Amino acid sequence: MQFSDFAKEYAAKTDEELLRLALAPDQLTEDANCALSAELRSRGLGENERIAEFQQEEQGREQQQEEDTGQLWFLHPYGIGRKRFGKAGYVFDSISGLEEFSTTVFIVMFWLPLIPTGTYRVRRKKQLLSSHMEVLERLPLDWTQVLTAWLIAVGCLIGFVWVWRLLISIKPHI
Repeated sequence: MQFSDFAKEYAAKTDEELLRLALAPDQLTEDANCALSAELRSRGLGENERIAEFQQEEQGREQQQEEDTGQLWFLHPYGIGRKRFGKAGYVFDSISGLEEFSTTVFIVMFWLPLIPTGTYRVRRKKQLLSSHMEVLERLPLDWTQVLTAWLIAVGCLIGFVWVWRLLISIKPHI
């Protein structure tokens, strides 16, 4: 892309989107940085103080979202804590390697989802065993995800009980 292409693209973006781009200038090409600077100046957003102020707002917003969702805690040996279930509306961007989806957080007991605490739109870098997620927004509770998680949990519980009863009923031949 050339300067004029970036200029057209940036002219269509919101102030917030432009300021977000300005927070990571090292990730942009030289032409992109020049076009971004020009667009920020034309909107009166080019001062370093405004960018620093926006950065602080973003950090505050991230902290608030962490407080809203709470840190997922989980006592592994006992299966007690908070855990997320589901990936609705899954979107994967192969260029950036980011995946975005909606997920529901439950309070779990003995590894079974009991009480849904909220549904969130999240984004994360797709990596093996990646657990860090950026919460984009809180959504109304997704009852489809809640019911699906509960049905799967009940199915697993019934399967476990069935296998247990089967093992108990087998008498050893001596």
